[in-house]
Amino acid sequence: MNTVLSRRTTARPAAFAAVFAALLAALLLLGAPAQAHDTLLESDPADGATLETSPEAITLTYSADILDVSPLVRITDEDGEQLAEITPSIDGPVATAALEEPLPAGESTIQWRVVSSDGHPIEGTFTVTVEQDAAEEPADEEAPAASDGGEDSAAQDTASDDAASDAADDSAAEDSAAEEDSGSSLTPILVVLGVVVVGAVVAVVVIVRRRD
Repeated sequence: MNTVLSRRTTARPAAFAAVFAALLAALLLLGAPAQAHDTLLESDPADGATLETSPEAITLTYSADILDVSPLVRITDEDGEQLAEITPSIDGPVATAALEEPLPAGESTIQWRVVSSDGHPIEGTFTVTVEQDAAEEPADEEAPAASDGGEDSAAQDTASDDAASDAADDSAAEDSAAEEDSGSSLTPILVVLGVVVVGAVVAVVVIVRRRD
């Protein structure tokens, strides 16, 4: 009887140890996939960053190559209104979401979701703040352009006036030259006519005297 009790007493700790080892192994197996999930190492812009103007793209860098399976980046404004829903391009551990429209002034919330290298989806959220509204940028850029256009127009007007003045001077010079040429061409004719007239007068005088 004592031998049987001794055996039972010895078997109980061994059974407890086996059960404990099985539970520990199960916990480790359950915990291993969770630890294998990839994590977001950094984002550009960074979480909480304040930017003067909107970025052209949102770049997310993870701890390992992520799977190109239904990645998504969703952007909302301060009121929770959706601004954009983008399918980012995947290149190894980097996901890049190009912005078709610039972010408005104010705080924007960026939500992302990708599939980890172990096949499990992961997601997260961060915020960025833009100081200057994109709608204000073209107005600042158009002012110098308008000024340049005015200066170019004034320069063109001045050049046109100068050209017109030069053309008028050239025309007057041509008219003067034409008049001088005309006068010079008439001079021989007038001389001949004068000689003819003088000759005629002399002839008349001679004839009159002969008659007398």
